[in-house]
Amino acid sequence: MHIRPAEPRDVDRLLELMRELARFEDYIQDFAVTRESIQHHGFGESRLFTAFVAEQDDDLVGMAVTYPILWTYTLRPKLVLKELYVTEAARQMGTGKALMKAVISHARTIGAGELIWTVMAGNTAAEAFYLSLGASRERKWKNWSLPLV
Repeated sequence: MHIRPAEPRDVDRLLELMRELARFEDYIQDFAVTRESIQHHGFGESRLFTAFVAEQDDDLVGMAVTYPILWTYTLRPKLVLKELYVTEAARQMGTGKALMKAVISHARTIGAGELIWTVMAGNTAAEAFYLSLGASRERKWKNWSLPLV
């Protein structure tokens, strides 16, 4: 298993992994990400996200997608883990932990004071995984949403 930053050559497989996650989390009907949007926003001049991939036997079996919140009340950025996904065949092999280690290293590199993410309600396996890393549930804040379409 090799963890590395995603590269432009990974775009097609990243898109497949993102679609798998969208199916798992039941938002595939709203999934609008394209090959071109990944290229532009992940590898272009106006890069919006950083992705890490888990590579095994010349295949990408996991990904972690992050983006920074640059302006915060602490005057230090926060790093948002937007997506963490490991294929079913690569689970229970340390893939998720290795991806998280890369994300944490990246967060420290950009001077982030905190790494934050959300977990889909009912995903107890994900909750147990994050707790095993030493993370804790946010007690003070609850996510809210206002659709604008």
